[in-house]
Amino acid sequence: MSPRPDGTRDLSTRGLRARLLRPWPLGLAALTGATAVVTLWALQAGQRSEYYAAIALSMSRSWSNFLFGAFDPAGTVTLDKIPGSFWVPALFVKAFGFSTWSVNAPNALATVAAVVVVAITAKRMLGPTAGLVAGAVVASTPIVAAVGRSNQPESFFVLALALTAWAATRAVQRASGAWLVVAGGFTALGFQFYMLESWAVWPALAAGWLCTRTPWLTKLWQLAVAGVVSLALSLVWIVVVSLVPASDRPYIGGTGGNDPFEMVFGYNGLGRFSATSDSAAYRSFTPPFSGDPGLLRLFNAEVAPQVAWLIPAALVAVVVLWRLEPARRALTVLLGAWLVTFLAMFSAVAGMHQFYTAALAVPIALLVGWAFAAGRRSGRLWPPIALVVAASATALGVALYQPGYLYPVAIAQVVLAAVVIVLLVVRHRRLRRVPDARWLAALTAAALVLTPAAWSIDAMNHENSINPIAGAGSSFGGARGGGSTGGGPSGGGTRGSGTAPAPRGAPAALGLGGASVDPTVLAWLAEHQDGARYLVATFGAQSAAPIVTATDGASVLPVGGFNGLDPVPTLAAFQAMIADGELRYVLGTTALGGRGATAPGTTPTVSATIEQWVESSCTPVTGLDINDLVDCAP
Repeated sequence: MSPRPDGTRDLSTRGLRARLLRPWPLGLAALTGATAVVTLWALQAGQRSEYYAAIALSMSRSWSNFLFGAFDPAGTVTLDKIPGSFWVPALFVKAFGFSTWSVNAPNALATVAAVVVVAITAKRMLGPTAGLVAGAVVASTPIVAAVGRSNQPESFFVLALALTAWAATRAVQRASGAWLVVAGGFTALGFQFYMLESWAVWPALAAGWLCTRTPWLTKLWQLAVAGVVSLALSLVWIVVVSLVPASDRPYIGGTGGNDPFEMVFGYNGLGRFSATSDSAAYRSFTPPFSGDPGLLRLFNAEVAPQVAWLIPAALVAVVVLWRLEPARRALTVLLGAWLVTFLAMFSAVAGMHQFYTAALAVPIALLVGWAFAAGRRSGRLWPPIALVVAASATALGVALYQPGYLYPVAIAQVVLAAVVIVLLVVRHRRLRRVPDARWLAALTAAALVLTPAAWSIDAMNHENSINPIAGAGSSFGGARGGGSTGGGPSGGGTRGSGTAPAPRGAPAALGLGGASVDPTVLAWLAEHQDGARYLVATFGAQSAAPIVTATDGASVLPVGGFNGLDPVPTLAAFQAMIADGELRYVLGTTALGGRGATAPGTTPTVSATIEQWVESSCTPVTGLDINDLVDCAP
């Protein structure tokens, strides 16, 4: 609605059109559309992690499975995380049926929503320019685009961080205790998606809040209230699961004691920072990606191309904002501390997937977008030049890790940066202290994000269901999710199924860790199930996953849970299932890569004892093109 001379609003079509054609709605619409295309285009023909796809399928089968995050349709064992990131995918499967699209699309939509929320947050901080640049930074972060096309559990956490930033910046700007509580609530939502990593926001939130112009006593009690609310909401799932008798729920994956507290704070907490696999208290899990911990880890060859493009520019942005925005230094403290905390966390964790670092996109985007707009509004020359130099130099350096991949784009960014600097200097000398024109602002923004944006757009051509990353280099491959032991970004699976090629020596009929399962074998198992609760048992949930998805939700017993180390079922329980007719067929460990094997001199795992019993007590099935399918009927 445009204003009339008499001060009233013009409700005509012309007034509405004039509002919609302004830079902000046009820019936000273009940004939203571009992000949707990058994350949703040809998604059905893409890849999926069979492990996480099986979880979404199983959770869609019953509300009990939905609440607890059961891996298998029968509800034997849960995944090794709080299941928050899979609640929406499970609802999509329930609503639209099981497919690659239904398990991947929720991540894509969460990515689009995160871009919009960050843009709106930055706009409120310093106008449309800040909003559009911040949204563009999130959308052009390569790892955000790559994981947004997968069903790995990260995109919903990025959305939760964006919502936390939306509330936190409002709380600090207004010195509002109510908004601080809302920010704590969104932090708790992030906890349901990604557990302890969400709490890493709290040091920054507390630091920013304590810098607001509010009486100290008021600040302290409001901070305490927000912290208690955030803690209580974070622990809801853990407490609910703890109160349910173990016999009435699935076994908690990733634990030795069937304890959700151990899963969250041990296996997914302290276990991520040190090698504690021999600890009696909890196990560790450290994904073998991203290089060794250290000060420069985020700038190594595995991680830098995914997220490091604007880290130096974000650090420069902190300096810019400290100088140009003295009245809002509490907000600078909030975002600066948020960035530094997450940089330190990802540098120190023992092992991680590259896509964990997608969380950095939120503070980086808000800092760069705000500093860009602050420098433009000030009319000073040094802020935009400092940002452009930092971004273009980093782009050139990071591009050297893969000189054969989109390297000309990095050169083009450097050339564009030089042109922008010249134009900025010329304009500054002619029109001192006057904000640059919109066309020059657009060129300056392009000089910040050109190369990472190209990587993000091209991410759809180099999909990997196991370790989704951007880029075409084989050195970035990984081995989690579907269970494959290798595979690069462009060779980690087959389109439409998200399956990985079997490692050398693995039977083609089974396809270790997520490759196609011979439908003839599955049909034979279904024909001979004879009312048994489980179609078949496998050693390890990752080996069970492709069978669950290929049969549209048949119950498969995943002996040992995710990696075969969970003590579920016990040998006695396994033998009872056989005796009661709940289970008859087992895929042995030769076909499955020996997940139940135990190193000499160590205590046998439960999976190993079951494996030994199966080898000595069951009869091989003949006449099928598969190794180690055995019949354990009494």
